[in-house]
Amino acid sequence: IEEWAKDTTGWFSYEEIDKEFGIRTEAEKTNRRQIVKRLKDTGIIEPHPKNNKLLRYVNVTVRLIDFKVAIKRSPITIKYPFGIERYFNTYPGNIIALAGAADAGKTAVLLNFIKLNQFDFSIFYQSSEMGKEELASRLEKFEGISLDEWNFVAEERSGDFADVIRPDCINIIDYMELSTDFFMIAENLRQIHDKLGSGIAIVALQKKRGAELGRGGDFGLEKPRLYLTMDSGKMTIQKAKNWVNPEVNPNGLVITFKIVAGCKLLTVNDWHEKDVL
Repeated sequence: IEEWAKDTTGWFSYEEIDKEFGIRTEAEKTNRRQIVKRLKDTGIIEPHPKNNKLLRYVNVTVRLIDFKVAIKRSPITIKYPFGIERYFNTYPGNIIALAGAADAGKTAVLLNFIKLNQFDFSIFYQSSEMGKEELASRLEKFEGISLDEWNFVAEERSGDFADVIRPDCINIIDYMELSTDFFMIAENLRQIHDKLGSGIAIVALQKKRGAELGRGGDFGLEKPRLYLTMDSGKMTIQKAKNWVNPEVNPNGLVITFKIVAGCKLLTVNDWHEKDVL
């Protein structure tokens, strides 16, 4: 049971243990209870604080942060649509969240990001919506580049994105679907973060029109170093941790824009404070 628990992620139930080991009789369940009690007493597993039917393996594995080696490390020279790199430094292992309302232009922004960086980095684009025909149609709308000149890997994927993260590349997830249990956004982002090495992940999330944050609310703010939200014609920096200029706080800055032909991003009003034009 201890070895099995080591391979789990998140919470598991007594019923899952019984199913895994074929535990059926009362004597077997009594034995299982004794084993679980020993594992709890020794701190190997812990009970859920609110649901006494759930347990979790206590993973004490850590990843060393060798900050002395990193002291001269520069930010990754990534370019963003709308020049976000003027305000935000991207470092290895960063997660960037892009929460947008339906039809706000999340995919257009992500494809523009690919266009800006595809010849400098290995990029893997995970799409949960588009097949090859639709993606080709979107890419063909870009000016100055033929379909054959695009240089990234596109894959269909709708869940368990952490399983396919390339640790040292740019990973783009368009988009993370959750119809219920929105609090799991935080867990999914944590799993993606744990898989990253020198690469980064840009994760698109759904957002209700007019809502300040995407699905998952504050839970989704924990892991991203940059959290952007989009409504029709407007993008807001909700959270930015790695400021380019220590004296210029980009949190709360807004830009307004237009999308032409489904792909071309035209700035209407450059980055400004929310209530100032």
